[in-house]
Amino acid sequence: MNANEQKLYRLLCWLTLLIGLVCFFWGLGNIPLLSLNEARRAIPTQAMFASGDWLLPQLNGELYLTKPPLLYWLTTATSHLFGNVNEWSVRLPSALAAAVVVFAAYRYALRRFGPWAALFAVQVLIANATFARFARRAEIEMLLTALCFGALLAALHFVQEQTGRRWILLSYLLLGLAILTKGPVALLFVTLPLLVYALVYRETRAWQVLRNPLGWGILLLVGSSWFLAVSLQMGFDIWQTTVQRDIMEKVQGATSYPLLDYVLWIPGDFLPASLLLLAAPLATWRRWKSDQRLTVLMIAIAAPLLIFSVFSYKHTKYLLPIYPLLALLAGKRLGELMETARPAWRRVLLTLGLLMPLSYAGYFAVAEARTLEFRYVALMQFEQWIAGVRDMPVYSYIGLQERPVYYARRPIPVLDQEKLEQTRMQQPSFLLLVENDHLDAVAQVADCKVREFDPYLKRKKTLTIFGFGAACPSPANHDKTG
Repeated sequence: MNANEQKLYRLLCWLTLLIGLVCFFWGLGNIPLLSLNEARRAIPTQAMFASGDWLLPQLNGELYLTKPPLLYWLTTATSHLFGNVNEWSVRLPSALAAAVVVFAAYRYALRRFGPWAALFAVQVLIANATFARFARRAEIEMLLTALCFGALLAALHFVQEQTGRRWILLSYLLLGLAILTKGPVALLFVTLPLLVYALVYRETRAWQVLRNPLGWGILLLVGSSWFLAVSLQMGFDIWQTTVQRDIMEKVQGATSYPLLDYVLWIPGDFLPASLLLLAAPLATWRRWKSDQRLTVLMIAIAAPLLIFSVFSYKHTKYLLPIYPLLALLAGKRLGELMETARPAWRRVLLTLGLLMPLSYAGYFAVAEARTLEFRYVALMQFEQWIAGVRDMPVYSYIGLQERPVYYARRPIPVLDQEKLEQTRMQQPSFLLLVENDHLDAVAQVADCKVREFDPYLKRKKTLTIFGFGAACPSPANHDKTG
């Protein structure tokens, strides 16, 4: 680069950094929880914060061992910094993890592919629909992505840079923490690609990573620590239901998605950068396949992609840990185009590179709260309402989406028809939360309808509060439903 290019490059880097900070952190806590899974991470945080029990996560008053607790530990720690559990505290670890991923991607690409490739890789990653969204959500996937990406890069640093064995140990430590985040599935994003790479290229240093006994010891010590502690306290049979429900059903469940869904979804997430696949793909492939720095990244993408494609249940977030690798390849290709393009096309590439993440920053800063208001406005009203009925028992009928439980800040037991009848005989006064599908059944037996929230989480969904006994208003105001 000449002096003018260096000045321009520094300016673009600072602008991209600012845009990334807006995407990940602007108004992070201003919007109530937006998904079922956000509530499933926030409610155990509430329980840990209130009880001080960091070993056994609780969801709506019941033991919840479906996911390991590293994210809960981090969100509880940040909640202590804020002094209470709120949207900021439960989302901050994801935003910080996203920032770490972007920084690591930039450093890796800068060292191996050059400055323009590094800048473009970061811009592509920030402007990825799934990556940007989960950077702002209290969900597991972004933390898992940061740990798996870090573990893979540490291992590759040892393999490709001829560095010391401490990088192997760092890789296994991060992988152990990834297992504490989402379980052994983390091995598919780190250990499996390294194994394929070692087999294909007979890479001695890759085998040294895979056969390192101290590294495996660190991984087992860290990754199994919580599982072992829970087993010693609750018994090893405690995991049977979790394995059946959370693993086997996703691998061979009745709901089956087409085999190639990921191949269609992922390019959509990376638009417009995925259009690079149309730019001399065969020539690019012939040039890249002889470069092991690139082929190892392609292996690290393809191996988990193939495994997850045969799972019965599919979701783009499950493959979020390969997104930084895809961004690195996209950045590499854009960097190549930048080096060979005419001045006019170079300006186009630089402009588009900045506009892509800028559009996401604009959306999160200005439009997100307005466009998604229908998904959370009822939660704000519900939080205010339920704060005024603290002394009245509250239940839900058949099933309740977990977000109201978070804003109730107390467990809301679930009643089926039999339990409802028992509760009516044993408890003269209580409130019952009912979602759309069960309104008619409850309306026939309830004493009154106390409140209705509409829209509730979806545009055509409602939450109705029925009252029994003294939970109803004065007789003059009864809205009789029986």
